[in-house]
Amino acid sequence: MIKTLKGNIVSVLSSRVEQETLLDIEGKMQQLKSDLKELVNLKLRNQMDEMVYDEETNRLSSELNELRQQMLILEEEEDQKAKIKERVDGIIQVLSSRQDILKQFDDNLFNALMEKILILSPAHLFLP
Repeated sequence: MIKTLKGNIVSVLSSRVEQETLLDIEGKMQQLKSDLKELVNLKLRNQMDEMVYDEETNRLSSELNELRQQMLILEEEEDQKAKIKERVDGIIQVLSSRQDILKQFDDNLFNALMEKILILSPAHLFLP
């Protein structure tokens, strides 16, 4: 049962493969920053029209802000995954320490496994 639990958790935590990695985003951000610097240099040398400069600067800045937002979201997801993995590892450790099969309710085991319970109604419980 513990192997299956751990396998399912690993599967769920690694299911977001389609998203870009932080390294990909950082690389794109560096390229955009480089492009912005090049625009400034062209503008300073009077090799670029003011209107084109403004449009390109706005476009690149907008892309850079989008990438920053994506990076924040990915970092938050990674933090959440780490917290979940830590909690699951704790649960597995508690379950692994038990040698015998439960024959009755174990208050200590229940308290070790449950973080909190929300009572939505008399008939519905939620175990976040």
